[in-house]
Amino acid sequence: MKFNWATGLTLFFILFIGTLVFVVYQSTQVHDSLVVENYYEEDINYQKHYDKRQNTADLSVKVLVDYNKSNQEILFTFPVDSLSSASGKILLYNPYSEKSDVNYDIKTDANGSFKIPIKDVKSGRWKLKIDWITGSKSYYQEEEIII
Repeated sequence: MKFNWATGLTLFFILFIGTLVFVVYQSTQVHDSLVVENYYEEDINYQKHYDKRQNTADLSVKVLVDYNKSNQEILFTFPVDSLSSASGKILLYNPYSEKSDVNYDIKTDANGSFKIPIKDVKSGRWKLKIDWITGSKSYYQEEEIII
């Protein structure tokens, strides 16, 4: 077989088209979910979120998060001044998969503590998004743990 310009160009185009097909196939295999489904609405309400974070920054004591590996639970201890009527939600957010996220309603005991069992939670890096209300003030705090 004689290797000339026509053969070289043909091989080049075959390799080029093959590479393009491979790249297109690989791009369809990537999971491209949004971080939040209603991102436009979240963007509009960002000032409320910022106010919650500022309220949390003004607290003298933040929510304490303690991961107990032996009991397979996470213990949240809320500030003493918010014991009276602390209510809200805690989201265990998995940055790798939206399907793994878990929501909990906050139900504090007499000491201002709340426990979450994590026996069924897969191991990895988790972001804890704590959103709670005390009286008329709203608070928001994020913590990161590795299970």
